Amino acid sequence: MAANNPVFGNECGLPLNAVAWLEMHHRCKAAEREQMVRDLQLKAGSLVVDAGCGPGLWVPLLAQAIGPQGRIIGVDISVEALVTARRRSAGTWYAPQVEYKLAPLEQLPLAHGTVDAIFSANVSQYLPEPVKTFKTLGQYLAPGGRLIVKDIDFGTLRFHTIDPGLQARVFQARERWERIRVEHGYPFEDSWVGSKLAGYLREAGYEEIEEKTYLIQRRYPLPPDYRTYLQGIAEWFVCEGAPGLSSEDLTSWLQCFFDEEYNVFDQETFLYEETEYVVSGVWPGRYASHEAETQVAVLNESERRLLSLEEVRS
Repeated sequence: MAANNPVFGNECGLPLNAVAWLEMHHRCKAAEREQMVRDLQLKAGSLVVDAGCGPGLWVPLLAQAIGPQGRIIGVDISVEALVTARRRSAGTWYAPQVEYKLAPLEQLPLAHGTVDAIFSANVSQYLPEPVKTFKTLGQYLAPGGRLIVKDIDFGTLRFHTIDPGLQARVFQARERWERIRVEHGYPFEDSWVGSKLAGYLREAGYEEIEEKTYLIQRRYPLPPDYRTYLQGIAEWFVCEGAPGLSSEDLTSWLQCFFDEEYNVFDQETFLYEETEYVVSGVWPGRYASHEAETQVAVLNESERRLLSLEEVRS
């Protein structure tokens, strides 16, 4: 059952990023995600960039937070996700205030010093140089603007009905593999990034760092979506050949989640938990108007090189 190809991967080769997977993941944690956005206390009328917006799942939450006078620009490198996001927004109450752009995080389709807040969820785990990327994003923020980064940390994940020794060996093998998997041709990934985010933002030069944690717990009986979500996570832990893990442990691990007779999800004592991190920082930089004008010129040239979504779809 272990997969050598990315589990639920998208066309960019990123695991756990297929549109259907992201939509299911979002449904599973909808209540917690709504609370996360409420806690941000975004200013009404703000210009917000959803950096790595995927299929636009966070956009309605952000739109509700900033109100009808606000504006959202969703940016992603996945064409499939952006097309899905545009379809999702079509005809909604927030459609007039949303745009979607194909671009990398380091080249946002905006002038420097113009954005009130940049929101980025479950993207930092795929950044090989997060400090460098966060510093680059800061240049797009207006003075006093905020970068808000939300991500997982699988160091906090626990299945309380699974043998702790087996669980520790599986997690440790995956963590060791993530340190070297780039050398074997896989995209960078750090699934233990959540607890590191505050340090990364400080190193990038942000001030007034705030870190909030959200404990996510689920017990027996699990809704079908959450069961499928956790099965995907379990499979992901031992994908790519499960390097560093014995065949016995691999078999035992997968049996916990996929065995029809002794599945942990069917135990009345089942309890799962993880902690997700939301970290924000204020960008202290200031930009002269002539620099912003220069950036607009650069932006126009860059946009000519980027495929529009209409071109992609045709």
